[in-house]
Amino acid sequence: MDPTKSPIDNAVDSVFIHVSDLRRSAEWYSMVMGLPLLEERLNGGNVYWMMLQGGTGIILDDNRSNTSETPHVRYMYPTSDIEQAHRHLDNLGVLSLTPIDRPHSGLAFFRFSDPDGNSLMVTQSDYVSDVVEKLEETDSPIKNRICGVFLNVTDMNRAIRYHSEVLRLPYHEVGSGQENSIYDLQMKRGSGVLLDDNRFRQGDDYETLFMLATPDVDGSKAYLEANGVPVFTDIERHGSELAFFTVKDPDGNVIMICSEME
Repeated sequence: MDPTKSPIDNAVDSVFIHVSDLRRSAEWYSMVMGLPLLEERLNGGNVYWMMLQGGTGIILDDNRSNTSETPHVRYMYPTSDIEQAHRHLDNLGVLSLTPIDRPHSGLAFFRFSDPDGNSLMVTQSDYVSDVVEKLEETDSPIKNRICGVFLNVTDMNRAIRYHSEVLRLPYHEVGSGQENSIYDLQMKRGSGVLLDDNRFRQGDDYETLFMLATPDVDGSKAYLEANGVPVFTDIERHGSELAFFTVKDPDGNVIMICSEME
């Protein structure tokens, strides 16, 4: 293996959303993105998954299998060598590193946490699918695509160094001004990963999980409100191209709806 390349791919396979009522959440997220509700995935299991455009999916998890007090996993990175990926993090001195779990043939994973307590997963899986769920006709102007996942941090340069070392990415440290409150880890495919210290700077008691893309922010707000979804933070505009707002899902998870950025 190339020693300059991390055994952990810099790509987000799926984000986890931790929920209390799997059907209610599946219905809600399907409505938001105009997706079909797939009854065969509501078969008594503890997860409901959504294959989305761009390569980063959603896993709704009702947490019944989580019997520990460890933080909920935010998202998963893929790897083609789970043993090497685990050794890589062990060599970096990552303390909150779990043993490799192999629940069945073709699947292995482990968890680790960053210095800010964000819990992440590394997964090696034989499962491959290029199927993307969509409806031929939908009233939703919100795309079934996650364009960015947020990792809330308290020390931006510490976070930049840590996550860049995990993924063996080039990086530069930044100044302390508000203009450096977001740092893009530059994923090679799928959703971006954004280190974000805005919540820490502003003393907020919530975190934004990720943002969904839309070509019509105003229309997206009107669509959600018409479907009984109140706005959490109103539309914020930066120039003529960037606009976003946030809503809460039925469990209070904060999701951003953002104008599509190419």
